[in-house]
Amino acid sequence: MEELSAEIEHVSRIVGRYFPIYETRVTPNLFSFFVRTDETTLETKFDQLRMEMTPLRYVPILTLENGEQVIHVQKRPKATYRSTNMNLILLVATIGTTVFAGMIHWAGYEGIPLYSLKTLAFGTLFFAFPLLAILATHEFGHYYMARKHKVAASLPFFIPSFPPLGTFGAVISMRDPIPNRKALLDIGIAGPIFGLIVAIPVTAIGLYLTGVGARPLPANIGEGGGLVFFPPILFQFLESVIPVPHGVLSHPTLFAGWVGLFVTALNLIPAGQLDGGHIARALFGKKATYLSYGSLLVLFTLGFLYFGWMIIALLIMLLGATHPPPLNDVTGLDLKRKVVGSSAAVMLVLCFVIVPVAQIPIISDFEFREADEPWQELTYDNFSVSANTVYNYSFFINNTGNIRENITLATNLNRSMIRDGWDALFVMKYKGGELEGMEGYVELNASGETNMTLRIYIPAGASPGNYSLEISGVVREFGFPEKSFELIIRVQ
Repeated sequence: MEELSAEIEHVSRIVGRYFPIYETRVTPNLFSFFVRTDETTLETKFDQLRMEMTPLRYVPILTLENGEQVIHVQKRPKATYRSTNMNLILLVATIGTTVFAGMIHWAGYEGIPLYSLKTLAFGTLFFAFPLLAILATHEFGHYYMARKHKVAASLPFFIPSFPPLGTFGAVISMRDPIPNRKALLDIGIAGPIFGLIVAIPVTAIGLYLTGVGARPLPANIGEGGGLVFFPPILFQFLESVIPVPHGVLSHPTLFAGWVGLFVTALNLIPAGQLDGGHIARALFGKKATYLSYGSLLVLFTLGFLYFGWMIIALLIMLLGATHPPPLNDVTGLDLKRKVVGSSAAVMLVLCFVIVPVAQIPIISDFEFREADEPWQELTYDNFSVSANTVYNYSFFINNTGNIRENITLATNLNRSMIRDGWDALFVMKYKGGELEGMEGYVELNASGETNMTLRIYIPAGASPGNYSLEISGVVREFGFPEKSFELIIRVQ
């Protein structure tokens, strides 16, 4: 009991040096001092009180309760922190995974083998370096502003991941409570501003490199399909200034810039512990809770268009949908900070895109087309011949899918035609001549087409009349789709 009384008296003397105390209340683990304050010096004196109490492991919290200003003081448990070795290990791992992602992007961009010194060097230079520069600058903004406000913060913890990014970003840990709403806003908005300052020129450089070394899109989608990334407003504006040709591959640096803009938008969502949540709490105080839940509702709704938003909304909820108050939640923001804080909404709109990524599905399809009118799909055709002749019937096959297709062709002669001596063979041409076969084989790139010849042998004993012949085709890899058309042969 004597120790408690001595502790209360000790804490009371410290608080009393900055604010007149007119009432003291004691509850387990919490001392509450009702104080009189001067608005002109409140923020400065409270910050001085915080700085004096921090080494003593006390945390002061200034609140307004029923019109009275109360300073709650609680003992802070002794904290232990990981050494910077963990930061270094994660940084090295993230550099490795991001460089590997860059190698994949560069190999795909140039159409060269993945494992080579060129993909290692260029993947690092044109993807890993700019992406990590954006993320590191973002986290440095938080760290710099935290140190400026004398808030202890850890070095960035980079998070390695799988391609196509190679990283989930980075975070820093605040080791001290945020002192006031000014510090909360400054620390929260510094990361997006710093990161965007780097992301914009990276995107611009990526647009320039995409245009200078324009590489046409590949004719075929890969076996796993493909991804298309949709540009936010800021990206579209930069593209209007630095236009790129249509239908070309994006340079890996351009993708790194796009990721930087997307990360900026993601962090500025005004919910939970995101940077946008910090900014909203600084601007609107307790009312920011409504904005946080409203943002989650919007994300869940957008999740019907892009499922990733639902996952992000769930993560925000798991980490905490509401934001704790700063130690001094009484002192508001000055006009300059309100303007800067409002700019976060502008940055969010410029960098946000409702559907950031979409899957390009594999489409396997083809069509038969007429030789004389290749724009016309072929479902039926007819011609007249004489008995005891050989007729070369030509038609086109067009790959209407988005992958390279191997199409097997076949004919279907009815029994009576086979008995009478009819035959129909596909003519396969090669450098040395041609080869006839009962089946035809065609290999086509997406949107590609080729002319095929079916050599029909009409026997001498063929009676005058109409004969039906079916030509069919199927994509060998999948066994579908299977298509056919009917050929009516009129023997005169």
